[in-house]
Amino acid sequence: FARLGVHPSIDFATLKSYGEGRESSGRIHIDGTIPRVAGWTVLLVDDIIDSGLTLSFAQGLMLRGGAAEVKTCALLDKPARRRAGQGADYVGFEIPDHFVVGCGLDDAGKYRGLPFIGRVD
Repeated sequence: FARLGVHPSIDFATLKSYGEGRESSGRIHIDGTIPRVAGWTVLLVDDIIDSGLTLSFAQGLMLRGGAAEVKTCALLDKPARRRAGQGADYVGFEIPDHFVVGCGLDDAGKYRGLPFIGRVD
């Protein structure tokens, strides 16, 4: 990137709306600090977009923080559950309305380490 004149900065914060359940609580909980983004182009990365509430909330935080532009990407998109926002700018896979685990996705803290994405019945 540097030879192209691009010097990205990476920061992490965890936003949660699920807690111990399989349905979004509708309330967003932030673990970590929100980086300063004034004047930056920001790429938000999410594992899965379900209701869209968390991603919309994060976009709003970045825009209120003065970001010049906010783009979004997600590994999985579940549009059947959308309550807010329009999905991501970049999506790996669109999936049907099933609860999934593995590859970082969990069910109340379980199954996050599975080396595949599986459906929970």
